[in-house]
Amino acid sequence: MSALRDRLVALLSSTVGEGAARSTVDAALEDLDRDPDGLDQRAALDVLEHIAQRPGLIGVTARFAKSRLLLG
Repeated sequence: MSALRDRLVALLSSTVGEGAARSTVDAALEDLDRDPDGLDQRAALDVLEHIAQRPGLIGVTARFAKSRLLLG
């Protein structure tokens, strides 16, 4: 299991819950044809950008998560 994938889930889960965050991240990884074990910072930002395009709370949460990931 990728530590960076788990970080993405953690960034989203405080707002949408762990189950929804995990399924959203996994769906985005699949949509983008990304290997969860091969994620780097740039790929993680791409995943969050993909999620940020979704409407509603998950999209807003992903936009904030991008900022948090960039800041460290």
